[in-house]
Amino acid sequence: MAKRFLTALCALLLLAAPALAEVTVERTEGEAWFPNEKDWVYHFSYAYPRLIGDDYTTALINDTYEMALDEMVQLVLPMFANSPDMRFDGKNEVTHDFTVTCNNGKLLSILQTKLQSRGGEGDILTLEPLTFDVSGMYAGESLTLRGVTLILGGADPEKLEELESQDVPALSHIIDGSSGEMAEALTPKLYAEFQALQDSGVIQAQWTYEDFTEECSPANNFYADERGNLVFFFPPMMLESPSFDVPAFPFTPEELDGILAALWE
Repeated sequence: MAKRFLTALCALLLLAAPALAEVTVERTEGEAWFPNEKDWVYHFSYAYPRLIGDDYTTALINDTYEMALDEMVQLVLPMFANSPDMRFDGKNEVTHDFTVTCNNGKLLSILQTKLQSRGGEGDILTLEPLTFDVSGMYAGESLTLRGVTLILGGADPEKLEELESQDVPALSHIIDGSSGEMAEALTPKLYAEFQALQDSGVIQAQWTYEDFTEECSPANNFYADERGNLVFFFPPMMLESPSFDVPAFPFTPEELDGILAALWE
């Protein structure tokens, strides 16, 4: 399977094309210093998504990111700045940003990048994806792997809990299955890719299968793209040279249904 490399802060994906998007996403940007700007131990630079609108769906999605930002500013970073164990070299940079990977009027998929620079202790990089229903029965809520796959595959977002296999024949196994079963079916394929990247030196050789299953769950490490794919990725910190340009593997909903069907044979 061909691999694609995700560029974390790709400007071309940051705002989806107006012709496709029914949700308007803007950037909320800012910075803060802890414990204070003069004698800072932590400097926080951030960009968070903010949807424009006054409907309930918009409010729910905005609340998700506002609460996350408040937690960082009101709890996490003040605690770190006052903890001797978290001071490291005394000048720590934390940067949060995001990319919109899918904005098609049914789904809004957002991939957050989080970087903590700790001086001599090294950097910590994480990717955190969420895909929201913006038009169906779960509007404003983040969806499971199964839910995202069904909507991308053409299922009615208003009837996700009422679907029968004949409603979308190409996704009959996913309709009858679960996110956990989808992840189980995908794990061998993704682990083969993982091992190949270890062999080529892209991923650190130290990671075991147990590490892979803990850190690379297909049920969590995925986002939707504008081509209608589910895209699965490996965490930045597993790379030999940690980066947000991570190996990523796209699957169509129909391909995922076939993989799940094979699990049940």
